[in-house]
Amino acid sequence: MVYNSPVLFDQSETIVEKFTVRHDRRKLLIISAEPREAVTIQQFTNEINDQKEYELIEINDELQLKNISEVFDRQKMGTQLYISAKWEDAVPIFSSAIEAGFSEDGIQTLISGEKRRYVYCMKCYHLQEVEPKESDTICCHCQISLEIGPFFSIERKGYIGYPYNPAFVTSI
Repeated sequence: MVYNSPVLFDQSETIVEKFTVRHDRRKLLIISAEPREAVTIQQFTNEINDQKEYELIEINDELQLKNISEVFDRQKMGTQLYISAKWEDAVPIFSSAIEAGFSEDGIQTLISGEKRRYVYCMKCYHLQEVEPKESDTICCHCQISLEIGPFFSIERKGYIGYPYNPAFVTSI
């Protein structure tokens, strides 16, 4: 059996609307790459201030984002991770955390702004971004119609797009 590391996707179980304190964890690590969420982060740290050991890392530039793996490597086993960021920053932070040994159970992600959704074409093996609520699309690479399946492929990093011919689809 092959192990595929978790990836962040638009329906990921790690994405939350609001951070919640995990009382079964001894240490909390909060990564904030979104200045607009500073009030939310401040409220959360006030909530845990007396109860838990925590570390707050604010990422302000690209260099800090690239060196985030060093922060993850020095964490104690069982640390709860909270990520607050835009989608394009949250994905590499999440990936670095998984690479460092964090599990999906130990991560909560608060996305500011829009989430992104990707579809993997089963005909040409191309990955493309689509609108979040689309149920079908045209592959931008091979121009075939794709029905977007309900399953996310961790290996392909997108929902499976099944080719179909819209001319033969009849409405009931």
